[in-house]
Amino acid sequence: MTLLVVTILILLALFGVPLFAIIAAGALYGFYIADIDLIVIGIELYRIAETPLLMALPLFTFTGYMLSESNTSHRLLDLIQSMVGWIPGGLVIFAFIFSALFTAFTGASGVTIVALGALLYPAFIKAGYPDKFSLGMVTASGSLGLLLAPSLPLIIYGIIAQQMDLEVSLSINDLFLAGLMPAALMIIALSLYSIIKNKHFEIKTIRFEKQKLIDSIWAMRWELPMPIALIIGIYSGFFAISEAAAVVAIYILIVETLIYKEISAK
Repeated sequence: MTLLVVTILILLALFGVPLFAIIAAGALYGFYIADIDLIVIGIELYRIAETPLLMALPLFTFTGYMLSESNTSHRLLDLIQSMVGWIPGGLVIFAFIFSALFTAFTGASGVTIVALGALLYPAFIKAGYPDKFSLGMVTASGSLGLLLAPSLPLIIYGIIAQQMDLEVSLSINDLFLAGLMPAALMIIALSLYSIIKNKHFEIKTIRFEKQKLIDSIWAMRWELPMPIALIIGIYSGFFAISEAAAVVAIYILIVETLIYKEISAK
């Protein structure tokens, strides 16, 4: 019976049935063969929906889309290029760091690739990187921030884990702390790879200019304090996740609509 159900689910996937429907069907069958009343699913969904942490998900997503619709990406590009453009492979290293931070706020690697790909890919090509290498770097950089605060997948995982009867208590703050090391290792590994590959390409570095760096920092004077305050607030326990999400959303909304005026209030 189980083999038949698995075969049917695979066939449905091949015929283009949405993945969430296939996963849901598999979960329902798992409950059925475990002799668990299906009414439990509704009860658990309601209990999870009442979790205050869920408020952080739409707020962080809203913040990410506001950042992608404004010129924040261009300002951040100028800032990081002025900082590391003189380093061999500095542009690619910048892309990794930039994309990791952006993915952390949007919570989706696809959003990062779409929002930043149009900016980073032409920059790679203009710098002299081959087409395949540029596409690979843009795609790889999209998933680096999924382990950094305030990553939505980590929040979702933490919420689900808290609803389960686990022997070890699991907090979202602990997940954020645990994600720092593997995220840093991935960024370092890809950065070393890009530096090694940079020797095979004729890539020109950008001369470091102190005034350009100062101008870039000044251009981002309203946005740079936000991620620093957010990370310190979450890790110090001053902010709960939902509170931090609300503060960041309001702050970015004010900055982008009233100060930079890059997003219409409508």
